[in-house]
Amino acid sequence: MPTTCRTGGGMEMKMKKYLRLGLVLMLAVNVAGCSNGKAAGVSKEPVSMVNKGSHFEVVLDYTAGTSHYDMGKAYGAAILEAVPDYESLFDSYLADMTRDNQDLDFLLGRVKDIKPQMEQDYVDEIEGIASNFSGGTDSIRGDGKLSAEELFLINLFPDVGRGTQCSAVSVYGQRSETRETITARILDWYNGTKNQLSRMHAVVTYKNDDKSIVTIGYLGFMGTVSGFNDDKVFGAILDAATGAAYSSSSKYSYPMDLRYALEHYQTMDEVAAYLTSPDREYAFSHLIFMSDPSESKVLENNVSGQANSLRNVRTEGSEFNGKIVWGISDSIGSVNSFLLKGNFNNHSLNLFNTARFESMKDALESKGEEVTVDELKSVASYYGGEAPGEQTNGDLYNLGTQQIIIFEPGELKLEVFFRPMDNVLPAVPQFEEIDVDLD
Repeated sequence: MPTTCRTGGGMEMKMKKYLRLGLVLMLAVNVAGCSNGKAAGVSKEPVSMVNKGSHFEVVLDYTAGTSHYDMGKAYGAAILEAVPDYESLFDSYLADMTRDNQDLDFLLGRVKDIKPQMEQDYVDEIEGIASNFSGGTDSIRGDGKLSAEELFLINLFPDVGRGTQCSAVSVYGQRSETRETITARILDWYNGTKNQLSRMHAVVTYKNDDKSIVTIGYLGFMGTVSGFNDDKVFGAILDAATGAAYSSSSKYSYPMDLRYALEHYQTMDEVAAYLTSPDREYAFSHLIFMSDPSESKVLENNVSGQANSLRNVRTEGSEFNGKIVWGISDSIGSVNSFLLKGNFNNHSLNLFNTARFESMKDALESKGEEVTVDELKSVASYYGGEAPGEQTNGDLYNLGTQQIIIFEPGELKLEVFFRPMDNVLPAVPQFEEIDVDLD
């Protein structure tokens, strides 16, 4: 895992404790504001938000010409109306991730490095959201308030302070019953000591005149963890640690850049080209799992600068390092590792990766030569014991799972399992179909 803290090891030890499953992450903390099964609406033009019980469905409508700052301001007001405890719960999540104010300041220093490279529109949105909060310019750990810089920290957590474990698998062509792509994406993040994240799941639609997108993440997080655009291109982030020394100086944010790419480009190759441009340097190496109606690919974005550092796209037919084998036609899978021949091998000696990769292959092969949507759900929901357990056991659905996304790009059909607010994982994940309206 990448180094996530200052010299001295105190914060690193705490992070490793929380990252025992390889997860700690970011973002949008949570609230007691979801009432099971009841849809409660909040409308603050140009924002609409509906509490669906398991998650919030949010629409940010830019088509009337709303500025990004004003959109953020309206979104923040809607969040607080729906979730009055948002600030204190978000603040408690940051407290979970840090030992003291010195640790918090350390991470905020990394935010200060990356923020100047962000798209100004996204900066304006986050500042607009923060204008509703009570923290002002004071970033104080555990005070129950959020400052603007703390909200930026939440939004840049993938870039400044964590290592997480996720996975994804896709079938297409002759292996897909529909003959079009079916993709499963498993998001595994630390939930927080108060189950903060599982109370703030959000599906957010950004409606633009030229290109609209949908992201599946958390309230108030303005980058893309998982998402797709109206050109039917899907993208999702996965960690791929190399052990290289961390530097945030003049670096970009890859979740923010993935959003930008989805908002401005029409193909997977264009998205990958943008994210691998030599002028776009990132603090952490990572993967982008991408899908369109006809196939899926994995961008291996190794930014470590080492001799064996490739920033290339992996396809089903790519050559792999050493004895690593996938070998299932019309499909592709990914855990948190680089596989391309010549890239840094962070796979073979990492049980978090090897165990899940083998489970993924075995589960997919067990479905035969043609895979249905329900069968791919079963693959993504695999665990080997009596209940979801450790990733090192090979469990794809595991103790850290936050979301399982099933997406069919050709039909823009989206189904999601959201980790329950009570933090009790069901034996069989229950998927909800999400209405997608990008018109």
